[in-house]
Parts: sequence; C-alpha cells; structure tokens
Amino acid sequence: MRRASSAVGCCIVFLASAVPVFADGGYATRDLNPLLQPIYLPTLASFSGGNGWRIDHSFYITNTLQQQDKGNESLLIDVENYRYELGLRYRHDKWLARMEIPLLRNSGGVLDSTIENWHDFFGLPQGKRTQFPRDQIRLDYQLDGSSAQFNDSPGGGLGDIAIAVGYQPGGGWAYFAGIELPTGSIEELSGNEAADLALWATRHYRLDEKIGSFALLGVSFPGDSDYLDGRIAERIWVGQFGFDYRFDAGAIATLQFDLHSQSVEASKLTAFGNSVQMQLGLGFPRLIGEHRLDLFFSEDILVGSAPDISFGLRLSRSYL
Repeated sequence: MRRASSAVGCCIVFLASAVPVFADGGYATRDLNPLLQPIYLPTLASFSGGNGWRIDHSFYITNTLQQQDKGNESLLIDVENYRYELGLRYRHDKWLARMEIPLLRNSGGVLDSTIENWHDFFGLPQGKRTQFPRDQIRLDYQLDGSSAQFNDSPGGGLGDIAIAVGYQPGGGWAYFAGIELPTGSIEELSGNEAADLALWATRHYRLDEKIGSFALLGVSFPGDSDYLDGRIAERIWVGQFGFDYRFDAGAIATLQFDLHSQSVEASKLTAFGNSVQMQLGLGFPRLIGEHRLDLFFSEDILVGSAPDISFGLRLSRSYL
C-alpha cells in the first residue's frame, strides 16, 4: 500500500505541473465488495466541458468468492452483485454538482463457471473457487464466534443516494464535499443506515492530443451505525489515478487504478484492509449518436482486497 500511495503522490505532483483543461477521463468505479458498497467512497466523475448537464447510466456485474479465517474473525463472500447507478452532473461556470442514485441486488448469479474459465485463460489464480458450489449466495462475517453480518438469500433495493458540490477555480483542481444519505438498508446490504461524509479533489490534464491523465485524492468519514458490528473505520482514504489514450476520434483506451485504506478497524482480513484494483476500459465517444459508451472490467491487484472481477458498462451524454 505504501508503494501504491507513493504512485498516487507522484501522479498528483505531476498533475500540479500539467496544463489544466476541462477533460473527460476516468471512471466512477470503486471497490464493489458487497459488504463495503454501503460505505461512501468518493469517485472520479466527468463533467460537461461547458455549462450544462451530463447524465450517466452505469451498470456493474461483480462476482466474488472470498473465504478467510484469521484470529477472531472469519469471512465468506460468495455472491454475484448487480449495481445500476444513475449519475447526474451539472456545471455552471466554476461550480459543479453531482448526484448518484444506485440500485443494488445480490444473488447466487450465473457467472461462476465463466469466471473460472476467465481465470484459467489468463493464468489467474482461482483461490478457493473450486471448493464451493457454483452459483450460490452466502455472505457471512463472524466475529468472536458471533455473526456480525449474514445473508444467504437474494435481495437488494435502493442504495444510499450521494450528493456532492464542487468548485473548480481556473479549470485545474476541482474540490468536492459530499454526503451519502441513509436511503439504503442494512438488511438488504444496500446501505449502512447512516449519513456518510467525504472530501476530495480531482484533476484532469492532457499531455497532448493522444494522451491524457486524471487523479483523485480524498477521504471518507462513515457515519456511526451498527453495520458490521459498528467497526467501520472512522476515516477511509481513497485514491484513483490513470491514463487514457485516444486512438482516434472514435475510440479511447483507459487504464485506471483504484485504492483505499483499511475499511474495518482492527480487522486482519484482506477483504477489509488496504485495497488496490485495476480498471481496463475502451470508450466510444460517438458510437450511439451523441452518447458515449464505455466498456471496462476490474481485477484485484492486491489479491483478495477487492472482488475477483467486475464488468462495467457506462452510457453517457452531455446536454449543453
């Protein structure tokens, strides 16, 4: 994590010396561990180049199988998670506003065999996948022999709605403050039933007409609740950075890294510790009329610190 944090720091220092522009880069992705989705983690978001609206429709499918016992804790996550997120962005001169409205569902899913074949094809480790039945759902976090969170049936619903305002002086760094409202449910794993706060800064720049870069550095302050036995960390640091390459006006490739610090206090479990994952994507700015389409997937670089794999699709359009 120290090495990853250093990489974020170097990227941000480089951003400070780059030429600021209004740019469209980076994904509003995050750690989609189904037990951590109720926690507010700030993410990158693109805004219109001029005054006006931008609307994003984002879809994620995440398949996770993690099993670990350490000290007085044990964890089993065997679930396929579906997440739809409506993202609303608005720019007026130097002022920015954004809202995310998520819908979530956890189920046994149908992709376990596909994920195993994916890992075999790319030579990735299977972990303990072959030791569990395919397409089952089971989320079980045990602490001192008692269940802090348990679920073995499909469920979901409206998640926690996030609202943020930002200010971008001079077109360089943009500074945000946000709140995530307790609109979700602990029982359905769609919310932590507390108001979470977050502060973060983002910056985009272009090296030339082909290569661009982007970064985010922020901190989340989860609200007090009984979720995960009330052991959610008081502060969670978040970093995102990456690059995009424009092949031409019709195709853009993106490489992005997402990081966050430990999410559950005093936990020795990898799934609740420092996390590093990689996003790979391909964007098509004008594939469907005025809409931009992005296709991407993520892999856990720090193995076990994030879901095994997530597939994402984002359809967006600006209204100036």
